[in-house]
Amino acid sequence: MRSLWLLLLLVVWACGSEPQQQRPKQAQNLCKYSKLLKIVPTEKGYIVEIQNPEQPKEQFKFQLKQSFERIAALSATHVGMLSAIGQAQRLCAIPDKRYLHDPQIIKAVKRGQVADLKSEQQLSIEKLLAQRTQALVYSGFGPEQTQIKRLRSIGLTCIPNYEWRETHPLARAEWVLLFGVLTGQLDKAQRYFKQVCQNYQRIRTQPTLCNTNPFVISGYVYGDQWVAPAANSFEAKLYADVDFTYYFNESAGTGSCFSSIPSVLTNSAAVVLWLNPGQPTRAALLQQYPKYKYFPFFKKRIFCYTHNTNFYWECAAAHPDWVLSDLSQIRNGHVKKLHFYKELRQ
Repeated sequence: MRSLWLLLLLVVWACGSEPQQQRPKQAQNLCKYSKLLKIVPTEKGYIVEIQNPEQPKEQFKFQLKQSFERIAALSATHVGMLSAIGQAQRLCAIPDKRYLHDPQIIKAVKRGQVADLKSEQQLSIEKLLAQRTQALVYSGFGPEQTQIKRLRSIGLTCIPNYEWRETHPLARAEWVLLFGVLTGQLDKAQRYFKQVCQNYQRIRTQPTLCNTNPFVISGYVYGDQWVAPAANSFEAKLYADVDFTYYFNESAGTGSCFSSIPSVLTNSAAVVLWLNPGQPTRAALLQQYPKYKYFPFFKKRIFCYTHNTNFYWECAAAHPDWVLSDLSQIRNGHVKKLHFYKELRQ
């Protein structure tokens, strides 16, 4: 009897242990840092998902099966990302040549090979059509939405780019993968981004030459307020990664923070470094706001990128390792080669 029960158990076990079909593995998102961009490989191409930071329920999603040869970029940052992966030749339109840095693209605009749209807010649909534009990448600020709807209605692929809303410098740079997908050069974009990450982490972890954490302030007077990067912005993250003690460490937000001028002056005597005042010289600062001469940190070291603003806005997002290198050199007081920054003189 005992043998019979054992036989029945073996039969039941055998029937219940038939090999189950394995579920196919879900493709992974290729983006590791970005909170707003998702790229998922498929058998036929890629699925791209872009989250609107202002509208959590609003998501732009499309499937890309082939690359684009004619791309309109509505921000200098987008131009810089295409250049970073060697795909600037696919540009067919730019927002305004006055804000470009790349000499080759400026020449292409002058020759008429790349259209100058003059403004992101007032898009020339005629120019875009004349350039045989296949895809348009825009920043999603808001005013251009009506025109974007019109362009989509005539079959143009319009893609929002919210890299400027990311809170980590490497998350901003990771949007280069989007341009890798759009141009069919994802492998190249991934290699580029991997190198940027390695450089960034190397600089972030290298030994510092001074033991203190310099107390720094960033920003400038606008109207009757002080405007600066908020504590959770990508700029504040850069400051933290070179061990600066940031004046607005307790401010809320991921964009800009606004403070009264008296509150800024409260602890200003302890500031040893002023970053990004928005002017290329001390004389220009005083011309903009004469009372700067009474600010204690006006007498300290001041650094900004405004001697070549176009270069910074075009390239800094794709090269956070360069920005970090600049800040690290400034922190250590041994400046050898700065990519974007320059100390303000008279």
